[in-house]
Amino acid sequence: MKPTRNSQGVTEIVAFVKQNIIFGRMRPRERLIEEDLTSQFGASRHVVRAAMVELEQMGLVTRRPNKGATVRDFSVAEVEQIYDTRALLQTEAARRIPMPAAPGLIDELERVHADYCAAHDAGNLQRVCALNNQFHRTIWDACGNGSLVGLIDRLWTETLGIRCYGIGDPALLRLARAEHGEMIALLRKGDRAAFVDLSIRHMQPSLEAYKRAHGGWNAANPPEGSAA
Repeated sequence: MKPTRNSQGVTEIVAFVKQNIIFGRMRPRERLIEEDLTSQFGASRHVVRAAMVELEQMGLVTRRPNKGATVRDFSVAEVEQIYDTRALLQTEAARRIPMPAAPGLIDELERVHADYCAAHDAGNLQRVCALNNQFHRTIWDACGNGSLVGLIDRLWTETLGIRCYGIGDPALLRLARAEHGEMIALLRKGDRAAFVDLSIRHMQPSLEAYKRAHGGWNAANPPEGSAA
């Protein structure tokens, strides 16, 4: 069955908003103007609202009655709870990957990593982002538990607005690139303990960049506008 024009419009709007969040062009609490989207995409209000519903279900926007949709903002507690849960899930996935990794998995990761490096060298951040997603999903899929992978993917998408702070920082991108290469080496070697440790450390730089961008925080000094 071919997708309907409406479903194509929803897909286009969702992709547009996701890309703008990823690259920091839309910031937390920024309002999504329905009229602007209907004009830009030649879409009906029904299609735009359907896209907002989908984005809300993905955890990327917040909708409030009579106030429209805004890019989701995170309280201190939400950020820490989400990252704690991501660490638990990704640790379990890393523990379930057969070690040493199968040659087919290594070959696929090396292929994706080579493309990632080429995109990085060319300054194509949009492709870097897409290949980064592919690299990590290839690793998670190797754990063999689709339900676990689905939960990880849900939180991965939900934290786009946090992870974008690592994409725009050249130093953090270089670090991520180096760590991807190290992950492949550890999988090939079969060093599970080091791989699990690196998988969790790999999450932290973008989180720390997000914290710095919001003034840093601790229990006594939450960022303005966030719940303590």
